[in-house]
Amino acid sequence: MRLIAIVALFALGLLRLSAQTTTTSFLDLYAFTLTSGQPGTNDDGAYPAAGLILSGNTLFGTTTVGGSAGYGTIFQVNTDGSDFNTLYTFTNGVDGSTPMAPLLFADGVLYGTASAGGESDYGTVFAISVEATNFSALYAFTNGADGARPESGLLLAGGALCGTTTGTMSGSSYGSLFMLNTNGAGFSVLHRFSAPVSGINNDGFSPSGTLILQGGLLYGVTTDGGRHGTGTLFEAATNGSSFDTFYSFSAVSLSLTNAGGANPQGGLVSSGNVLYGAAYFGGANGYGTIFSYDTAHTAFSPIYAFSGGEDYIHPQGPLILSSNLLYGTTADTIFSVTTNGTEFTDVFSTNNADDFGPNGGLVFAGQTFYDTTQDSGTNEVGMVFAVSMVPSAIPLTIQQAPDAVILTWSNPAFLLQSAPALTGPFTNVTGANSPYTYPATGSQAFFRLLAN
Repeated sequence: MRLIAIVALFALGLLRLSAQTTTTSFLDLYAFTLTSGQPGTNDDGAYPAAGLILSGNTLFGTTTVGGSAGYGTIFQVNTDGSDFNTLYTFTNGVDGSTPMAPLLFADGVLYGTASAGGESDYGTVFAISVEATNFSALYAFTNGADGARPESGLLLAGGALCGTTTGTMSGSSYGSLFMLNTNGAGFSVLHRFSAPVSGINNDGFSPSGTLILQGGLLYGVTTDGGRHGTGTLFEAATNGSSFDTFYSFSAVSLSLTNAGGANPQGGLVSSGNVLYGAAYFGGANGYGTIFSYDTAHTAFSPIYAFSGGEDYIHPQGPLILSSNLLYGTTADTIFSVTTNGTEFTDVFSTNNADDFGPNGGLVFAGQTFYDTTQDSGTNEVGMVFAVSMVPSAIPLTIQQAPDAVILTWSNPAFLLQSAPALTGPFTNVTGANSPYTYPATGSQAFFRLLAN
């Protein structure tokens, strides 16, 4: 991990600061129980496929199977792992089945999508109060112009719910962008994705991830299709008056490499006019990328390409943005990367815990990540987990000497860097091992420790 305390020199006497580094701790908050029979039933659900949402100290999520009827559940659990409760069990009737998307919380109500079931067996939009009363199937998809198989979460925009469907395996539907009121009325299709020819079309197909709203427009990604068959970025007006595919990912080679990434998954996050996302394949090594798109300047940039080394491969699920850090997951890790792509950190990985495999859709609160896994945990049918980042200190001691200062630090894994100003640029001090004598050749200098 990186960071760092910085101190200005030269001052008389002894200065002692602490360089902040971070360790992580892992906690299995709740392990789902085994199912029995066909369909597999239990009390709590199994195989959660989506991330969580947080309200106060309570996490809410869904499982794809299990529950008393075997078709998935809605659950809640406290952030310390206590008070697990199954709020609802899907029956594969008009309510739906197999929820695969994160929930949306608004005004005491949980909204979500079920990827199957409903009156036509193509999925539903549902609502349930957090007190587990008044469950309602708001809409049942028909595999017509409305689409089929909603597998992404919902967005609340102007008091209405917006979402996407992925389409069917048979290819009769390739996904849709829809809107409806929170009471289920006023359903409308904002865009229906077109049928591809040899995997190629103009607008993409199989939208992935929860939409975001920016400047009155909805933004999202498709995993497939576009001009090269490797996915698209799109925007749409919330009233359905416009739809634009403003970027098509480039073609990939036989080794799945390209310039910017391919097959984006998990939707987008935004900061000002800049959108950020993750592509599962593509990039210089074929293992996926983190990318940005500046909507003000219509500029696409791959900011980080996964190498298959310590950064693992194939980013999945949505990213979250905190300050200048993007956090995300691979099948084995939680990672961070700066928004300019210059610094990548393996925050947590299977090197630290064998029982892992995040689904993506991290929740980050109080220096702790929360997420689910689909097939790990005590019973290997999924769990809810927490990873806390715990700061620890590495002392940096600076003592004046004749025409020099002496710098000492305890951890040899950290490099000493210096800069002429607090804002940098910082460069490695060649040959600096603790203790290190730094000659007093200027009016001031700034130092920091950086993980090697």
